[in-house]
Formats: sequence, structure tokens, C-alpha cells
Amino acid sequence: MEFVHPEILWGLGALAIPIVIHLLHFRRFKRVRFSQVAFLKDVQRETRATQQIQHWWILLLRLLAFTALILAFAQPTWFDADKTTAVSTAGHAVSIYVDNSLSMEGSGEEGQLLQSARSKAVLVAEQYEPTDQFQVLTNEFSGRDQAFMTRNQAVERIERIRPTHHTQPLGSVLERIENQLEKAQNRRASAYVFSDLQTSTHYLSADATPPDSSIQWFFVPELAGSTPNIWVDSVWFDKPVRIEGRQAALRVRMQHNSRTSVNRIPMNLRINGERVAIGTFNLVPGIPTDTVLRYTHGAAGIQLATVEIDDAPIRFDDQWHFGYNVLNQIDILVLTSGDADAVNSALRRAYKTAGGLYRVTFQTNWSPGEFAGYQAVIVNDWTQSGSGFINALQTYVEEGGTAVYIPKKNNQNAALLKGFGITDASSWIEQSDRVSDLQLEHPFFSDMFAQTPNRIDLPAVECIIDRTAAPGEEVLATTETGRVFLSRIPKGRGQSFILNAGAASESTNLIRHSFWVPVMLRIAERSSSHAIQQAELGATEVWAVGAPLSRENNWSMEGPQRWGADSGEELMSWLPEVREIGQLAQVTLSGVPFETGHYKLKNGATAIAAIGLNQDRAESNHLAWDIATFENMWNGLSWPTMRVLAGTISTLPQIIQRVEQGVPLWKALLIIVVAALAAETLFLRLWKPSSKA
Repeated sequence: MEFVHPEILWGLGALAIPIVIHLLHFRRFKRVRFSQVAFLKDVQRETRATQQIQHWWILLLRLLAFTALILAFAQPTWFDADKTTAVSTAGHAVSIYVDNSLSMEGSGEEGQLLQSARSKAVLVAEQYEPTDQFQVLTNEFSGRDQAFMTRNQAVERIERIRPTHHTQPLGSVLERIENQLEKAQNRRASAYVFSDLQTSTHYLSADATPPDSSIQWFFVPELAGSTPNIWVDSVWFDKPVRIEGRQAALRVRMQHNSRTSVNRIPMNLRINGERVAIGTFNLVPGIPTDTVLRYTHGAAGIQLATVEIDDAPIRFDDQWHFGYNVLNQIDILVLTSGDADAVNSALRRAYKTAGGLYRVTFQTNWSPGEFAGYQAVIVNDWTQSGSGFINALQTYVEEGGTAVYIPKKNNQNAALLKGFGITDASSWIEQSDRVSDLQLEHPFFSDMFAQTPNRIDLPAVECIIDRTAAPGEEVLATTETGRVFLSRIPKGRGQSFILNAGAASESTNLIRHSFWVPVMLRIAERSSSHAIQQAELGATEVWAVGAPLSRENNWSMEGPQRWGADSGEELMSWLPEVREIGQLAQVTLSGVPFETGHYKLKNGATAIAAIGLNQDRAESNHLAWDIATFENMWNGLSWPTMRVLAGTISTLPQIIQRVEQGVPLWKALLIIVVAALAAETLFLRLWKPSSKA
């Protein structure tokens, strides 16, 4: 309790006056002569005792009235909680944090969470004096948040707060508040946090630095209702390469927090602004939902695609933007020696069967940078084993390319095999053998055969590298003696294939066998990962995209691409930070205020790739702490006292006044004065008859 005018409390000393008067007041009795006084003595004794009791009660009531009156003029104020600092004549320093992350677009008991938080924050600011200092903080962590403002400026700033894709953990918010409030000297510091208490951002770690105990911490929760949210989580294609005019199957995964089944939710796919596929999906509680959208690839080139669903009220995660390439041909580079004409001819014949889909280039020498632009590199009877070549081939594979190694009898390239991770391929073994086992359940053989044959004729082997499978190597075919015939080695985003018996006629009849064409076509078909270009704002810092080597180093980005009524709007263009590492261009995305949508990366006038930037899905699941759990988590860390103000827009001002300004008691004290005087009057009137008895 505090007093606005504590100097008036000296008036309590005046309470001694009625006490003295009562003690010194002796009533004079008039003597009346009477013949018989024995009976009157008993009456006099009883009357005096009664009067003494009456006088003490009257004294107590008058003391109560005088005390309450003096305290009322001193204007006492009662605080609900223990104050950490005394109220200074300099006033208050108030920090107001409004969580404007995208999860605040949800709805609660008082409407949209962000709108409710803004309204309550304005009410909080209005409970303070115009001379107090205010900090208004949002998730953008902009420089203007680190300057004090007046009350009117704070109210104006709060009303301009809009949703943002930025998210900040609670620890960072508390630290930023402390850094500003410590600049307010000789002021009582208070911090108000308006948030939905989302578990993804409001987890309190035991290793976190405790907040400043000189600040009064208040949390005003804005809890979302039970309306479930559905969001597009990821997309991917069934096939790694997209070919012009071919059928496509786009897999879409939805996450949700629904506790009940929901059926026939609409979905559509737009490519370059045109709707190309529609569908519906059903939700099953507790598990993600996968569905597929089927359509036909259009013309070759860079494609800008968006998957859309319709889910209210949270809509920021109802779209997923991505970019990808459609090819009209798959380019294959064959590095070969001059002694492999038979195998080279077999490669030409195999790829001609695809009707011009594959374009094959044969070279007998190599120079750095020549792998760029090729989806597959076939190394056929290649003797060059310098470290530069091997490192370049490894980098090419790690960045998404496909390498195929076809050795020749007694002429295997040990250094190249070692680069693929095979260290024990030192010898060949000559022995009549036959391929007997295909791993048909492996994705490589998926849909290769119209139906799985019971007895399949497979190639014969006369000579093969004698080795065991290396760690991480996927064996696709083995011989009757258990030796590896065909294998795949994944590495990074790419893969390598090894034909351990080679393809020359002295080792195997592979190139004359019907197995040759489907195997080589399947390798080429799955020759490049052609990654979908997609990212989440705030969660992805670097975008890595394969780019052919070029003497021109004039990188730029433009976007976001808009369709429909805004299609004529001029696109923004700027120079990004790009680092060229091998055949990768690494584009820095952090620190740039991107909007969601599609962006193209250019080198000069040539568009290299397009990326779809999406809102961070960390805010999609609006699972939040309940108030009791959050308080227990905070108090369990032995941190300074924190209060949760779970008030509505109508009750919050009274709560703030009671907490910060306290409850004025002068009205209650005046009521006590009146009650005490009324009680004294009634006491005298009701007691009088009994005192004359």
C-alpha cells in the first residue's frame, strides 16, 4: 500500500484528543436527599457500569471514523502484487511487444488474434501518463523498435502493426526488451507481451538467461480457438526428370492439426498462372495427408508453379510456390577412349530408340567445366585418372548429376573407382557366369517391365571385377556366383552406376542382349535429380542452384512474378549475393525483405532457374501452451515473478490500473467514516432505554 499524500498521516496524532476527552470527562451527579438509599445504591452501581461500556463503544466508533477520514485524505492505494521497484517521480518506462507472426491470423473468443492484441495494447498504453516512455516491439526487430516514444506515438505505432512472416523466439524478445528498458533511468519498468503462446516459439529453456528482475513482466495471452488449420507442407514429382509433353504426377503432402476427419477439401495446381490440375483430398486425424495431381508437362523451359488449397481462417500457408525445369531433350556426355567403338555404337543405337529424346555427345578428351549442362556422364574405357578430373566428376555427382562407369577387362581405372568409394577392385576374374538376380523391388526397376517375368533371360558374363559391395552401395544385379554386376552409389544429390563386367564383347554379351537398351534408357531417364526449387522465408538462408560455367558474372534476381490483373506490373530487380562454387551458384536469401512468390535468377539476360519462396511453416501449427502450463514452466525456472493478465478488452484497463496504478481506497474509507458515524448514532439511540433501566 502507498499513499499519495503521506504527510497527512501526521493527523493520526489527533486521535489522542477524543481519548483524552473521554478519560477526563467525569459526569457530575446532583445530590437528592432520600430517606432510604440501600436499594438505590444497587441501581447506581449497575447504571455506572453500563455507562462505562457505552462510553468505550462510542470512543471506538469515533476513533474509527477519525482514522478513516485522515487516511482518506492521504489517498492510499492498494497493489495486488509485490512491486519490484518503487514508483519514481520520473514516471514509467513501458515496453509493449505485439506478436504479429502469421499464427496471429487465427481467431479466438474476441475475433482475430492480432486485432484483439492491438486493441488491448492500445488500452494498456492509455492507462499511463503522456509523459511516460514507451517501446513498441514486433517480430521485425526493426531499428525503430529500439527508441522510446510518447504515448500518442506508441498508440499510432500499435495501430499500424500488420502480420509478418518473421518469427522470433521468446528469449530473443525478452532480451530485446531488456536492452531498451535499461536505458530508462529512474523509471519504473514494465513489459507487456501480447502473444498466442505458441509452443514452437515460446519454449523456455533451462539454459536461457533469466530476465531482468527489475522489470515487471506481464503476459497477455491471445489464445486461438479450436478451429483446425491445414497447410501445404511439401511437393515432389514421381520422376526426377520432367520431359516436355510427358505425363506428370505431382505429389503433395498436407499437414494439419484437425482432430476430426474432413472430406473433399479442394486443391488446384497453377503453372505460369494457368490452372492445369484440380483435385480434392480427405483428412485423417493424427497423420499427414498425401495426394497426387496429374497433368501433362507443357513446353520446355522454366516453370513457375503453385499448389493452392482453401482453408480459413489462417490462409498464409494455403499456397506453396515452387519452380522447376521442363526439358525437351536429355543431354548425355560420353567420355571414351579410341578403342571402344563397339560399345559407343551400342550406346548410339540404344538412345536412338527414344525418338530424339536423348542427345549424346562423344568426346575423347576432357577439360574443366565440360560437365555443366549434361544430365549424365558416361565414362567408357577411360584411362585419364588425374585428381582434377576425379574431383570434378565427384562434384558433378554431388550436385545432382549422374555418372556411369563402364570399365574394360584388365584396364579398370582404380583411381576413378576409389573416387566412387570402391577400394578393393584390384583384379578381374575370368569365369563363365550369368546374371541371375535382379533387385526388382528397387525403384530403379519400377515399371521397367510390364509384368514381372518368372524366368527372365539375363546377360552372360565371362570376365568381371572381383570385389565385394562397398558401404552404401546399392546392388541392382548379381551373378550366379554372387558377384556384383550392376550397382548404384548415391552421393549428395546425384548418383553413380557401375557396370562391373564392362560392356565389351570379351567380358559379356550385354550390348547384344535385350537387357542393354532398357537399362541404359532407365539410367538416362533418372539421370538428373532436377531438384524442385523451393524455400521457406526465414528458414532457408542459401539457395543452391546448378548453373553452367560462364565468363559472364552478371547475376540478378527479379520478382515476385504476378499473374492476372497485376501481370503488367514491372517486376522488381536487384543484385543478389552469389557465390560460385564448382557448378553451383549459391544465392544468399537471408537479410532480404522478400515477399512470397516466384523469383528468377539470371546471369546477364539468361534465366538460370526460378525459385518459389513460401511462408515459414513453423507458424502453421497453432498448438499453444495453456496459461497454467506456461506459468508453471516459467516459475519452474526460478525466474523473476511474471503475471498472466487473462483479461478481455472490457476488463483489461481495470486490471492494468489495479496492477500498475493500484486500487484507490479513499472512497472505501469515506464509506467507513459514514458507517462509523451512523453506527454511533444508532448506538446512542438504541442503548438509551436500556441505560435507564
